[in-house]
Amino acid sequence: MTIFRSFVAIYIHCNGHVLNLCLVDVSSAIVPIRNNFGVVQALYNVIEGSAKRHHVFEDVQKQAGLKPFVMKRVCDTRWTCRSECLNVVLNRYSEILDALETLDNGHGLIMLNTIKRLDFIFHLLIMYEIYSITNILSKYLQYSNISLTSALVHVRLTIETLTTLRTESKFEEFWRKTIDICEANDIDDQIEIRKRKIPAKLGGGYVIPDNFSIKDNYRVNSYFAVTDKIMTAIANRFDENNVDIVVLCEKLFLTKDLLSSDEIRQLTTFYELNYNDCKSEQLLYKTAINQQQTMNMDI
Repeated sequence: MTIFRSFVAIYIHCNGHVLNLCLVDVSSAIVPIRNNFGVVQALYNVIEGSAKRHHVFEDVQKQAGLKPFVMKRVCDTRWTCRSECLNVVLNRYSEILDALETLDNGHGLIMLNTIKRLDFIFHLLIMYEIYSITNILSKYLQYSNISLTSALVHVRLTIETLTTLRTESKFEEFWRKTIDICEANDIDDQIEIRKRKIPAKLGGGYVIPDNFSIKDNYRVNSYFAVTDKIMTAIANRFDENNVDIVVLCEKLFLTKDLLSSDEIRQLTTFYELNYNDCKSEQLLYKTAINQQQTMNMDI
């Protein structure tokens, strides 16, 4: 068998995998997010590590009149599925605290002190929102019959949706939810921000201004940092080289729309074709498609 190599063949990465890489970028760049997922995985190990602890968590939920949820493992490969495990922790947070207190052992006490903090709750809320939005895109990208154009349209819609999160009003909404959860569970651990000093030879002082509050720290270094990172990652990773060429080919061969002169010139330049020949052949091809579709309708 002879294998031919084409220097104009375009390789398109799996869009689902690209989306996973975007979420990996966020967790790698934002330390509190990475730490939070480590805590969620440790929480899963504690509660689901034995049948006894599993039943304790289940009984606590039943006593509260709730449908029992099962803790989900943090998947290392399918990052978009992490919204499921975040959903359980967020919606059964109070019951998880009660279960850990009931366990009355070293592991339960350590985990209780770890998750009973404003920092954990705030980042849990942020990532649940982001993973819920991106999970919709992930499910759509798994359809076998979607085109690249449709996929890119949904990518843009996802970016636009994420953009709506990057506002002061949205941050205030997340902050208010965090405080409400803290108050409902008797959590009060707002400590002062540790200020890093600037060497005297560089002028002295502190990196963080004196008027920089805990709330400011979460807004700038967590909330806006996360939203900026995920939007940038999606925009950059889905903006592959020559995607516009693939979109033009799709428009040429799979739609009734005619390519404009600039679009034809872009294709012919990339594939080193004759512009006039391509322009004429497009008209013939589109006419043939329309006639074929008309015949199929008559049948």
